[in-house]
Amino acid sequence: MPQISIKMYEGRTDEQKEEITRVFTREMSRIIDREPEFIHIEFNEIPIDEHAPANLRKKMG
Repeated sequence: MPQISIKMYEGRTDEQKEEITRVFTREMSRIIDREPEFIHIEFNEIPIDEHAPANLRKKMG
């Protein structure tokens, strides 16, 4: 079972995560010739810190 782990700053919307999941699943399936239902994507969100992009720091501040 292919697993993709995505590490990114918190603050992305559910819609953004759903789109990421659709695109990564579709492309991984295509590239490795594996059915999409066997591909698992996990999001690991990092708390906002001084290294986060300014647009995310504004949302959380």
